[in-house]
This record gives sequence, structure tokens and C-alpha cells, in this order.
Amino acid sequence: MSEPNFLNIVVAIDGSEPSFDAVDYAINFAELYNSQLTALYVVSARVHSDFDSDMPDEKMPDQIKKIMSEAKIESEPWFKRIKSAIGDESLVNFRTKIILSSVKVSGVIVNFSEDAKVDLIVIGTRGRSGFKRLLLGSVASDTVMYAHCPVLVVK
Repeated sequence: MSEPNFLNIVVAIDGSEPSFDAVDYAINFAELYNSQLTALYVVSARVHSDFDSDMPDEKMPDQIKKIMSEAKIESEPWFKRIKSAIGDESLVNFRTKIILSSVKVSGVIVNFSEDAKVDLIVIGTRGRSGFKRLLLGSVASDTVMYAHCPVLVVK
């Protein structure tokens, strides 16, 4: 068996404490492997296609711009908290991504991870919904089931 090489890591973030617990692990792995670390925030919205924070505003309908703007405002303190935890001296290449989608959150995480050729997904056991579903939340459970790469679920 070969040594794992996690050069591209994604951590799912929703502002909940379990997601920040996952961030701590993701940062540790990213520092260990000098990885690209992407903090991914998925916003469920009734949209006909996915939109992400890298798209120019002029390509978004007004309603989508409003939702994206609200998501950026909501997630800004979370992303700052992560950037601060990483620190200026770190070799970790940190980026953020917000995706608006009508697809299930787990599906967006899995699809993004495949498209971005992610080597490791890090996710908290439960997010903001807080519903207890056996031991894992549905997003974490579905992500583990359908991901193409290893998934670290942090309790």
C-alpha cells in the first residue's frame, strides 16, 4: 500500500462548531502535506443550475446575486477564522468556495471534490441542522457513501 498524499483537501463548512472541528483536522493535514485547502460552503437554493462564488456577477441573475451576497456576508467570519487559524507563515494554499445549488449538499460536496480532483474530504459529523441520525448526519453519511476519495469525519 502506498503512502497517502493529500495535496488537495476540501473541508465542508457551515458555521457550526462540528464544521470548525473538521477545519482543525483539515488544517493539520494540509500543513503536513503542504496542501491546497479549500473551505467549501454549500447553500441550498432553488436554482435551475449551480452558481459559485468564482462566477462574475454579470453572469448571475439578480435573485442569485442577492443570495450569493448574503452567503458571502454570512460566511466571511468563518473564512476569516480559518485563515487566522492557518496563519501567515503556513505553506498551506487556502481558498474559499461558495456554491448555490438545488442538489443535496452531500451531492455538491462529492461533485465539487471529483471535479477539483480532491484527495481528501474533511467533514463534521453534524452541521447546523443538528438532527441526530444514528451516529452521523445525513450530509456526512452520504458524502462518505458516494465520495471518490477518502473522507475524514470529525466528531
